Amino acid sequence: MVDAAYHIPGRKSVYIWSGRQYARIDFEPGGTEEHLVSGPRSIASGWTTMAEKGVGRVDAVVPVPGHKDQLYVFFGGKYLKIKLDDKLHDSFVNKDALPISHGWKALAKAGFDTVDAAMLVPGTTTQMYFFRGLNYLRWDNDKDEILNGPSPIKDGWPALAASGFDVVDAVFAHPEYDDVFYFFHGDKYARIKVDRSSRHDSIYSAAKPISAGWKTLDGWV
Repeated sequence: MVDAAYHIPGRKSVYIWSGRQYARIDFEPGGTEEHLVSGPRSIASGWTTMAEKGVGRVDAVVPVPGHKDQLYVFFGGKYLKIKLDDKLHDSFVNKDALPISHGWKALAKAGFDTVDAAMLVPGTTTQMYFFRGLNYLRWDNDKDEILNGPSPIKDGWPALAASGFDVVDAVFAHPEYDDVFYFFHGDKYARIKVDRSSRHDSIYSAAKPISAGWKTLDGWV
């Protein structure tokens, strides 16, 4: 199972986390070309920030709105805020690993004291979607407040529901289109388009087995 994923800005490259391992993969969107750049290897051996804070498994990774080189890493009931330099070396933005209930109080009060997946809302500069279990919500990171939800994924994301995704394990942005996203659930993935204005979702490419579309994940995801 894919636990978390993160598209590296400006590259056709993605980090994938599964269990206690991760890998970096270069790929051609919509094509069959892909190859492992590094990994799979232990999270502790490749991420100094996560190793220092004792991160064993990663639940979700999402870009920090407005900061292409920064990312939030959610693990258990905690999160880190880190950044990547041009050579993809990681360092802390905020040194502490904080409970979600401390840094995202409204999120925790809504029942999102852990996070399964998260993504930026296309067409905005401050908003994010969070997924946990069967529910999702839309969040404004500048205002530190929930804009709508929590609501069932099946009600707010009909294309995801039609793809058989009532839960989201991981999501990352398409390298070329900021309104298309790769969603993962169980042993399948799908590409979903999110309209920038209406925020309605549609199927960009139908759900497939991960094994059919991501050969680089065979044997460890």
